[in-house]
Amino acid sequence: MQYIGMPMGMWLLLKCSFKRNLVTILGFSEHNAKVITLRAEQEYKKIIKKLPEFEKGDMFKMNIVNCAMFSAFYLHMPKKPPLEN
Repeated sequence: MQYIGMPMGMWLLLKCSFKRNLVTILGFSEHNAKVITLRAEQEYKKIIKKLPEFEKGDMFKMNIVNCAMFSAFYLHMPKKPPLEN
């Protein structure tokens, strides 16, 4: 993906929320949440770089960027939460 501005803007906007929820909802310590966030950021950048370019205004772009962020955090959790209800 050539255009990295929107994905990095989404990262800046949502990373604190993800980090806070790692502690309050999933029960990770502050230290572990910080480590997971740092590792997730690197993973997120790798995922974003592999994405193809989309048409201007393509709604799928926002969805894939959000999925990339969720995936980056999930991949770096030492204990994975269940995905079932």
